[in-house]
Amino acid sequence: MTKSSSQDLRRSCEQYAAKYGYSPANLEHGLEAYAAHVFAQENGFDALLEGELTAKADLSEYIFRKNDLGIDAFLEDPTNKKIILLQAAWRSKRLEEDKVASFFDSPSRITSVDYLTTGDDQVQELLADLRQKMADGYELQLKFVTNINVADKERLQELTEARNTTYEESDQAVVCELYGSAELMQRDRELQSAVRGGHVTSVEFSLQNGKFIELLEPYRTVIAVIKANELVDLYRRRDVGSKLFNLNIRLPLTSLKVNPKMVETAISDEEGPHFFYYNNGVAAVCSQYALVGNKLTAHRLQIINGAQTVSALAKARRRSPNSDVYVLFRLTETSEQYGGAFTENIIRYNNTQNPVKVSDFFSNDEIQIWIRDNLPKLSGKGPVPAFYYVHKSGYKPKGASGRGIKIEQLAGIRHAFLYGPVVSYREPAQFFDRSLRYWEAFGVDGKAVDNWRPEEVAQAVAAITIHQRIQGLGKELRGKEATRNLAEAKYLYRLARYVTGMVAVGLEAVRSDSFNDYQTLIASSPTFDKYVDPIIREARGVLRHEWRRIQENRAGVQVEYNLARDDKLWVRLSDTLKESVLTEVTF
Repeated sequence: MTKSSSQDLRRSCEQYAAKYGYSPANLEHGLEAYAAHVFAQENGFDALLEGELTAKADLSEYIFRKNDLGIDAFLEDPTNKKIILLQAAWRSKRLEEDKVASFFDSPSRITSVDYLTTGDDQVQELLADLRQKMADGYELQLKFVTNINVADKERLQELTEARNTTYEESDQAVVCELYGSAELMQRDRELQSAVRGGHVTSVEFSLQNGKFIELLEPYRTVIAVIKANELVDLYRRRDVGSKLFNLNIRLPLTSLKVNPKMVETAISDEEGPHFFYYNNGVAAVCSQYALVGNKLTAHRLQIINGAQTVSALAKARRRSPNSDVYVLFRLTETSEQYGGAFTENIIRYNNTQNPVKVSDFFSNDEIQIWIRDNLPKLSGKGPVPAFYYVHKSGYKPKGASGRGIKIEQLAGIRHAFLYGPVVSYREPAQFFDRSLRYWEAFGVDGKAVDNWRPEEVAQAVAAITIHQRIQGLGKELRGKEATRNLAEAKYLYRLARYVTGMVAVGLEAVRSDSFNDYQTLIASSPTFDKYVDPIIREARGVLRHEWRRIQENRAGVQVEYNLARDDKLWVRLSDTLKESVLTEVTF
């Protein structure tokens, strides 16, 4: 890293150390915070920024300060079921290998209840359900960051590769990543320039003579039979790895449960030559390629279908190399530097069997454009906070103020308000599958529409307003010395959508005899406060009572994760809330 880059990193770490109350000279704490803010910009995790630029956001809830059990920060993307655990080390010269190894081995420790209880309350709250989340299909990303150069540290690179191999061979959805100063700052630049996901700069393949064709129109495409080892060698390159799959809408390579039959076929002397016929092949896109003879050079290559194939081939070669395995390979030059409409269509239609769609694929739907243009018309009016709708990554209208409500957030909030919150915690990816719950989240009565009536707009805006109000109460509890250690301070912010669903039940119970419709409810702050605030208080009381009951019966167990996903419990609590509102609340 250049002297200038080193100074830039130091300045960033000094600024972030000061942001979180440390001395600017405390560069290790500054590096922890800076790295957390870098990775919080990743798609999915950026919901933690609440529409703010990363430098302005407050991530204190997710950055540990004491008794951290060797974990400096925790970031979660519940929609895509991903968790980032971060460890930082600022060193003047040498980085200890055992410190890196210990962090990469941390999942086996921090999933132990006995070990977890030795950590600070904040650590226990965020990590308590890690074991269950991983069992539920979460991917765990372990990111170790340091200020020194790691690209030329062979032993550290080998250590990282060895841990990834161990996790992959045991089918654990854990990936280890090592970031030196250059890699960390490059990642920050990529994310701030909206080039999400990193990229592979240039790669080269040797195609089999006489076993490839090239199509020149309307998009240049090479269709070839290539040796499986070409793909495996590319994946195992240190500067490539999982960057190959950043545009793949399936779970990343490390989280795939590899089909054992695929591996068995690839290592079999008898069946290995048949792999080509049994497998669907690999599809990739690139911004540009050159074909000279049988040498193919591609820039910004991304594998958008076939991640499991590559994973199986990599595992097979470690067990028993077989040079007779071939794969069908298709590469299309899109001329798009990263993503883009045509690339998205290729990805979508190459993955039609996958029920989990990325939300950006819905950004051009008529209903999404309509919501983008119409929902914020009520922003900042009456009780409604200022907000704008982020229907696709990176969108912010000129002159917009307030919080950006991402498409995933609106789906969860509106669905919780209309149908209850359980699905939004347990299966949020279903909101982006048209055959499942997309139209429950964005339609009317679960049916496809191109727009909403004024009452439906008002109802959605009311839900957003209630959700933000509850989150504000959660932050307030955490921020005050007198309340920060209360149980409610530890869960209210993260269960704001759950409480919003409860408030919706209470509002519906009294609507016909009180405010009548949601347009009336949000028309003025006094009206909104009159009917909403008492129900929020009642909902919080019902949830506090249930929380204490569970804690008493299951001492020492963190209950948030299971509570939010329990259908029967939701029915009981919503019924209790409805009865309380009808019999005890006065307006």
